[in-house]
Order: sequence, then C-alpha cells, then structure tokens
Amino acid sequence: MDAESHHFSTPRTARYWKLGPPPAEALGTLYALHGYGQLAPYFVRKFQPIADAGWHVVAPEGGHRFYLKGTSGRVGASWMTKEDRLSDIADYVGFLDALRTRIDGGQPQGRQVLLGFSQGVATALRWLALGERPVGSWHGVVAHSGVLPPDLPKSEQAFASAPNLHLITGTEDPYILDVEAGFRSSMRDWLDCGGQTEKVIHHTFSGGHTVDAPTVEEVLSSMRNAL
Repeated sequence: MDAESHHFSTPRTARYWKLGPPPAEALGTLYALHGYGQLAPYFVRKFQPIADAGWHVVAPEGGHRFYLKGTSGRVGASWMTKEDRLSDIADYVGFLDALRTRIDGGQPQGRQVLLGFSQGVATALRWLALGERPVGSWHGVVAHSGVLPPDLPKSEQAFASAPNLHLITGTEDPYILDVEAGFRSSMRDWLDCGGQTEKVIHHTFSGGHTVDAPTVEEVLSSMRNAL
C-alpha cells in the first residue's frame, strides 16, 4: 500500500519586529517582507530612515528558519520552498492577515503600504491577492528587487482596484540581468491580474541586491503627496 499524505492545522508561534512611532501617530504603516535567508530583526534595520521620517514599520518573519551554512552558525528564514507550497502559502497568508489585524485592530490608521524585497515580493503579491482584506485597502505596493509570482489569480477583477505598484531594481543587481526585461515581465503579470498599466511605476538605483532606503523613502513621499 502506498503512503498517503495528510495535513492538519496546529498553532505555532510567529514573530515580527517594529520600528517607528505607533500607528496612531505615524504617517502610515509600512509592512516590509524580507527576502530569502534573512531574519526580520536585521532586515528591519534597513528601514530605520523610514521610521525616523515618521512611518510605523512592521517586519514579519517567514516561518522557515534554517542554518545558512551547514548545521550551525548564522540563521536565516524563508517564506516557502517548492515542497508542499500551497499549504505554506495558505499558512503565511493567514499569519500576515492575523498580524495586520493585530497591528491595527481591524481599523487601519493612516496609509497602509505593502513592500516585498527579493523573495518577499512574491510573498507580498500573494498576500495582496489572497488576503482577507480587499486589495483596495492598501495605499501602495512596492516590489523591491524581485519579480511577481507567476501563480497570481488570472482575473480581470483580481487587481482592478489595486493601488500603484512601484517596481524598484538596482542597476547592478546580479539576480536581475536585464532590468527592462524584468520590468516588462512584471508588467505582464500585473496586467494578467487586472492591474492597470498607468499604475505601474519604475524606479532604479545605483546598487546591487539590497534595500535602497532613499528610493523607498522617495516612493513613500510620493504616496503622501498623492493623497
């Protein structure tokens, strides 16, 4: 008899880190989702200038922690792998939904911006598409140094009410060999989900595969001025 796969849900402890003033006193809340192999307590430090500018920054951590090399030493985290991916996606979407409710008590205060970096881009866009709150509850989405996942719902209505999508890429990013081709690919995936062409905004900076705080701050400032 062949082995059978079974699933069941069980409680687990998740963690996140915060910077900046509390939501009620902040310019808005920025949810920043880290990339593969990063940990939230170190990733969130990259957004200290954003917090100093008056934003409440929330950095959740992916549930898959592992040693980066061998069986000891530095630890990193990821959001998922190819193994049992649908279960992992459902789990992290549920975690992120619960976190957002915990942060704002179900009553969002100020601007709500979603940012993903590297692997966190795919996580952020899946949360945008599959989360319990409508896409229109966000005031902006930032895809930093990553690509949109190919498994987003292909529907004209999925992102019809989505806010602006800001694509940020470093000109020396070793993982993105052709910046313009990457922008075009993300645009196609965005349009396939019902997103609007005029809501996609491209940004580049001189640098590699790293968070560029000045560009992020520039994007957030443009959102403030638009509202």
